[in-house]
Amino acid sequence: MTRTDDKSRAETRAQYRFLIINLCRITGAIMLVVGLAVIAREAFGLPKSIGYLLFLVGMIGFMLVPVLLSKRWKSTPYI
Repeated sequence: MTRTDDKSRAETRAQYRFLIINLCRITGAIMLVVGLAVIAREAFGLPKSIGYLLFLVGMIGFMLVPVLLSKRWKSTPYI
């Protein structure tokens, strides 16, 4: 294995991790919006308690999960 192979693998891994982090943010934002819609207007025929649950899970998915994944996947810089 050459150094360029390692570098391209690391770059591909970083791209996948970036994609996963952004997918967590997008799904969290969608859950937030749906939760707010359920809370405000009881949309989709769901009770408000489900809306609060969706809002809470969406908030965690939007704010906390990307930060935790980022800290877990942080790599050491090359010098």
